[in-house]
Amino acid sequence: MAQRKSTSSRPSAKAGTSKTRSGRGSTTPTARPESKRPSNAQRPAPPRKPGKSIVNQKQRPWGLITAAVLVVVFAAVVVTYAVTRTSKQTNPYKQPALADATKISGVTYRVEPNHNHVQGAIKYDASPPVGGNHSQYWVDCTGTVYPNAIANENAVHGLEHGAVWIAYRPGLPKADVDALAKYVSGQDRMFMSPYPGLKSNISLQSWGYQLFLDSPTDPRIQQFINALRYNPKTTPEYGADCSQPTFKAHPSTFGNPLWAPAT
Repeated sequence: MAQRKSTSSRPSAKAGTSKTRSGRGSTTPTARPESKRPSNAQRPAPPRKPGKSIVNQKQRPWGLITAAVLVVVFAAVVVTYAVTRTSKQTNPYKQPALADATKISGVTYRVEPNHNHVQGAIKYDASPPVGGNHSQYWVDCTGTVYPNAIANENAVHGLEHGAVWIAYRPGLPKADVDALAKYVSGQDRMFMSPYPGLKSNISLQSWGYQLFLDSPTDPRIQQFINALRYNPKTTPEYGADCSQPTFKAHPSTFGNPLWAPAT
Protein backbone atom coordinates (compact mmCIF):
# COMPACT_ATOMS: atom_id res chain seq x y z
CA MET A 1 0.00 0.00 0.00
CA ALA A 2 1.11 3.37 -0.77
CA GLN A 3 1.92 5.36 2.29
CA ARG A 4 0.41 8.85 2.65
CA LYS A 5 2.87 11.61 2.69
CA SER A 6 2.69 13.53 5.82
CA THR A 7 2.45 17.19 5.12
CA SER A 8 4.04 19.66 7.51
CA SER A 9 1.65 22.22 8.75
CA ARG A 10 2.67 25.85 8.04
CA PRO A 11 1.75 28.51 10.41
CA SER A 12 -0.83 30.83 8.99
CA ALA A 13 0.04 34.43 8.76
CA LYS A 14 -1.89 36.49 11.30
CA ALA A 15 -3.28 39.78 10.45
CA GLY A 16 -1.23 42.53 11.67
CA THR A 17 2.07 40.88 11.20
CA SER A 18 4.78 42.13 8.91
CA LYS A 19 7.89 40.62 7.66
CA THR A 20 11.17 42.09 8.64
CA ARG A 21 14.41 40.95 7.34
CA SER A 22 16.75 40.31 10.11
CA GLY A 23 17.08 37.02 8.57
CA ARG A 24 15.03 35.57 5.88
CA GLY A 25 11.59 34.49 6.67
CA SER A 26 11.43 35.91 10.25
CA THR A 27 8.44 38.04 11.13
CA THR A 28 7.66 40.48 14.07
CA PRO A 29 4.34 42.03 14.97
CA THR A 30 3.84 45.74 14.06
CA ALA A 31 3.18 47.97 17.12
CA ARG A 32 0.36 50.46 16.88
CA PRO A 33 1.24 54.10 17.82
CA GLU A 34 -0.25 55.04 21.20
CA SER A 35 -2.15 58.35 21.40
CA LYS A 36 -0.54 60.51 24.07
CA ARG A 37 -2.96 62.32 26.40
CA PRO A 38 -1.49 65.04 28.59
CA SER A 39 -1.65 64.19 32.27
CA ASN A 40 -2.79 66.66 34.90
CA ALA A 41 0.79 67.37 35.75
CA GLN A 42 1.55 68.16 32.15
CA ARG A 43 -1.46 70.48 31.58
CA PRO A 44 -0.46 74.17 31.43
CA ALA A 45 -1.69 76.22 34.39
CA PRO A 46 -4.31 78.90 33.61
CA PRO A 47 -2.80 82.34 33.19
CA ARG A 48 -2.64 84.17 36.51
CA LYS A 49 -4.06 87.69 36.64
CA PRO A 50 -1.39 90.17 37.49
CA GLY A 51 -1.80 91.33 41.08
CA LYS A 52 -1.79 94.99 42.09
CA SER A 53 1.57 95.97 43.28
CA ILE A 54 1.91 98.35 46.17
CA VAL A 55 3.39 100.87 43.81
CA ASN A 56 0.44 100.72 41.41
CA GLN A 57 -2.31 100.86 44.06
CA LYS A 58 -4.09 104.21 44.33
CA GLN A 59 -3.17 105.95 47.51
CA ARG A 60 -5.61 108.41 49.22
CA PRO A 61 -4.17 111.93 49.11
CA TRP A 62 -4.34 112.41 52.88
CA GLY A 63 -2.18 115.49 52.78
CA LEU A 64 -4.52 117.20 50.33
CA ILE A 65 -7.61 116.12 52.29
CA THR A 66 -6.13 117.45 55.54
CA ALA A 67 -5.27 120.77 53.90
CA ALA A 68 -8.79 121.08 52.49
CA VAL A 69 -10.35 120.39 55.91
CA LEU A 70 -8.13 123.01 57.52
CA VAL A 71 -9.13 125.55 54.89
CA VAL A 72 -12.83 124.86 55.48
CA VAL A 73 -12.44 125.14 59.26
CA PHE A 74 -10.49 128.38 58.91
CA ALA A 75 -13.13 129.81 56.56
CA ALA A 76 -15.89 128.89 59.02
CA VAL A 77 -14.04 130.66 61.84
CA VAL A 78 -13.54 133.77 59.71
CA VAL A 79 -17.19 133.86 58.64
CA THR A 80 -18.40 133.38 62.22
CA TYR A 81 -16.14 136.18 63.43
CA ALA A 82 -17.27 138.50 60.63
CA VAL A 83 -20.95 137.81 61.26
CA THR A 84 -20.54 138.35 65.01
CA ARG A 85 -18.60 141.56 64.49
CA THR A 86 -21.08 142.83 61.90
CA SER A 87 -23.96 142.02 64.22
CA LYS A 88 -22.36 144.10 66.96
CA GLN A 89 -21.62 146.96 64.62
CA THR A 90 -25.15 147.03 63.21
CA ASN A 91 -26.97 146.93 66.54
CA PRO A 92 -28.93 150.19 66.24
CA TYR A 93 -29.00 150.64 70.00
CA LYS A 94 -25.24 150.32 70.47
CA GLN A 95 -23.77 152.49 67.77
CA PRO A 96 -20.62 154.55 68.23
CA ALA A 97 -21.11 158.27 68.58
CA LEU A 98 -21.78 160.12 65.34
CA ALA A 99 -18.91 162.50 64.60
CA ASP A 100 -21.16 165.04 62.87
CA ALA A 101 -23.18 165.30 66.08
CA THR A 102 -20.49 165.20 68.74
CA LYS A 103 -18.47 167.90 67.00
CA ILE A 104 -21.29 170.32 67.85
CA SER A 105 -20.29 172.14 71.02
CA GLY A 106 -22.22 170.93 74.07
CA VAL A 107 -23.69 167.76 72.52
CA THR A 108 -23.50 164.68 74.73
CA TYR A 109 -24.00 161.06 73.74
CA ARG A 110 -24.87 157.99 75.78
CA VAL A 111 -25.66 154.47 74.67
CA GLU A 112 -29.25 153.55 75.46
CA PRO A 113 -29.50 149.77 74.99
CA ASN A 114 -32.87 149.31 76.70
CA HIS A 115 -35.85 149.67 74.39
CA ASN A 116 -38.61 147.44 75.71
CA HIS A 117 -42.27 148.39 75.84
CA VAL A 118 -43.16 148.91 79.46
CA GLN A 119 -46.45 150.01 80.96
CA GLY A 120 -46.66 152.78 83.53
CA ALA A 121 -44.20 155.45 84.62
CA ILE A 122 -40.50 154.77 84.02
CA LYS A 123 -37.48 156.19 85.82
CA TYR A 124 -34.96 157.53 83.28
CA ASP A 125 -31.25 158.29 83.52
CA ALA A 126 -31.57 161.73 81.92
CA SER A 127 -34.00 164.62 82.13
CA PRO A 128 -35.46 164.95 79.57
CA PRO A 129 -34.76 161.31 78.63
CA VAL A 130 -32.86 160.45 75.45
CA GLY A 131 -33.78 156.76 75.23
CA GLY A 132 -34.61 153.64 77.18
CA ASN A 133 -37.72 151.60 77.80
CA HIS A 134 -40.95 153.30 76.80
CA SER A 135 -44.65 152.95 76.09
CA GLN A 136 -45.80 151.03 73.06
CA TYR A 137 -47.86 154.09 72.07
CA TRP A 138 -45.66 156.72 70.47
CA VAL A 139 -46.07 160.46 70.36
CA ASP A 140 -47.14 162.05 67.09
CA CYS A 141 -43.90 163.41 65.70
CA THR A 142 -44.91 164.82 62.35
CA GLY A 143 -44.07 168.45 63.17
CA THR A 144 -46.42 168.73 66.17
CA VAL A 145 -46.14 171.58 68.68
CA TYR A 146 -47.70 170.51 72.00
CA PRO A 147 -48.83 173.38 74.22
CA ASN A 148 -48.58 171.26 77.37
CA ALA A 149 -46.04 168.81 78.76
CA ILE A 150 -46.41 165.23 77.59
CA ALA A 151 -45.31 161.95 79.19
CA ASN A 152 -41.68 160.92 78.82
CA GLU A 153 -42.66 157.35 77.98
CA ASN A 154 -44.56 158.42 74.86
CA ALA A 155 -41.94 160.96 73.84
CA VAL A 156 -39.07 158.45 74.02
CA HIS A 157 -40.89 156.17 71.58
CA GLY A 158 -40.89 159.08 69.13
CA LEU A 159 -37.11 159.39 69.52
CA GLU A 160 -36.79 155.71 68.64
CA HIS A 161 -38.51 156.51 65.33
CA GLY A 162 -35.89 159.13 64.49
CA ALA A 163 -37.57 162.30 65.79
CA VAL A 164 -35.86 165.30 67.38
CA TRP A 165 -37.66 166.57 70.48
CA ILE A 166 -37.35 170.23 71.38
CA ALA A 167 -38.24 170.80 75.02
CA TYR A 168 -38.41 174.23 76.65
CA ARG A 169 -38.81 175.58 80.14
CA PRO A 170 -42.39 176.48 81.05
CA GLY A 171 -42.82 180.25 81.20
CA LEU A 172 -40.38 180.90 78.34
CA PRO A 173 -41.38 184.15 76.57
CA LYS A 174 -43.91 183.61 73.81
CA ALA A 175 -41.56 185.10 71.22
CA ASP A 176 -38.98 182.46 72.08
CA VAL A 177 -41.57 179.69 71.95
CA ASP A 178 -42.72 180.90 68.54
CA ALA A 179 -39.13 181.01 67.31
CA LEU A 180 -38.66 177.41 68.39
CA ALA A 181 -41.92 176.37 66.77
CA LYS A 182 -40.52 177.43 63.39
CA TYR A 183 -38.04 174.56 63.58
CA VAL A 184 -40.87 172.12 64.19
CA SER A 185 -44.17 173.04 62.54
CA GLY A 186 -44.86 170.88 59.51
CA GLN A 187 -41.51 169.10 59.71
CA ASP A 188 -41.62 165.31 59.81
CA ARG A 189 -39.70 163.67 62.66
CA MET A 190 -40.01 166.76 64.85
CA PHE A 191 -42.09 167.59 67.94
CA MET A 192 -41.95 170.15 70.71
CA SER A 193 -43.35 170.58 74.22
CA PRO A 194 -42.73 172.39 77.51
CA TYR A 195 -40.84 170.37 80.12
CA PRO A 196 -41.25 170.90 83.86
CA GLY A 197 -38.03 171.33 85.83
CA LEU A 198 -35.80 171.80 82.79
CA LYS A 199 -32.36 173.05 83.89
CA SER A 200 -31.93 175.36 80.87
CA ASN A 201 -34.31 177.36 78.70
CA ILE A 202 -34.14 174.82 75.87
CA SER A 203 -32.98 171.26 75.34
CA LEU A 204 -32.83 169.11 72.23
CA GLN A 205 -33.10 165.31 72.31
CA SER A 206 -32.47 162.60 69.75
CA TRP A 207 -32.00 158.91 70.62
CA GLY A 208 -28.84 158.95 72.75
CA TYR A 209 -27.99 162.61 72.06
CA GLN A 210 -28.74 165.79 73.99
CA LEU A 211 -27.95 169.49 73.87
CA PHE A 212 -28.83 172.17 76.46
CA LEU A 213 -28.89 175.83 75.43
CA ASP A 214 -30.66 179.08 76.24
CA SER A 215 -31.44 181.01 73.06
CA PRO A 216 -33.85 179.99 70.28
CA THR A 217 -31.53 181.73 67.81
CA ASP A 218 -28.53 179.58 68.72
CA PRO A 219 -27.18 178.12 65.43
CA ARG A 220 -26.50 174.82 67.17
CA ILE A 221 -30.24 174.07 67.10
CA GLN A 222 -30.25 173.74 63.32
CA GLN A 223 -26.92 171.90 63.38
CA PHE A 224 -28.33 169.37 65.83
CA ILE A 225 -31.43 168.84 63.68
CA ASN A 226 -29.42 168.50 60.48
CA ALA A 227 -27.10 165.89 61.98
CA LEU A 228 -29.59 163.72 63.83
CA ARG A 229 -33.14 164.03 62.55
CA TYR A 230 -34.09 160.69 61.03
CA ASN A 231 -30.47 159.75 60.43
CA PRO A 232 -30.24 156.04 59.49
CA LYS A 233 -27.02 155.77 61.50
CA THR A 234 -28.66 156.95 64.72
CA THR A 235 -32.33 156.01 64.33
CA PRO A 236 -32.96 152.63 66.02
CA GLU A 237 -36.21 151.97 64.17
CA TYR A 238 -35.46 153.54 60.84
CA GLY A 239 -38.51 153.29 58.59
CA ALA A 240 -41.04 153.29 61.41
CA ASP A 241 -43.94 155.69 61.13
CA CYS A 242 -44.03 158.91 63.15
CA SER A 243 -47.69 159.64 62.60
CA GLN A 244 -50.09 159.07 65.50
CA PRO A 245 -53.28 161.09 64.91
CA THR A 246 -55.02 159.76 68.02
CA PHE A 247 -52.17 160.93 70.25
CA LYS A 248 -52.12 164.30 68.55
CA ALA A 249 -55.82 164.72 69.24
CA HIS A 250 -55.61 163.42 72.83
CA PRO A 251 -52.02 163.59 74.08
CA SER A 252 -50.75 162.19 77.37
CA THR A 253 -49.87 164.42 80.30
CA PHE A 254 -46.58 164.66 82.14
CA GLY A 255 -46.16 161.71 84.49
CA ASN A 256 -49.18 159.91 83.03
CA PRO A 257 -48.11 157.91 79.99
CA LEU A 258 -50.66 156.47 77.61
CA TRP A 259 -50.39 152.79 76.70
CA ALA A 260 -53.11 153.08 74.05
CA PRO A 261 -55.26 155.84 72.58
CA ALA A 262 -57.27 157.72 75.17
CA THR A 263 -60.96 156.83 75.22
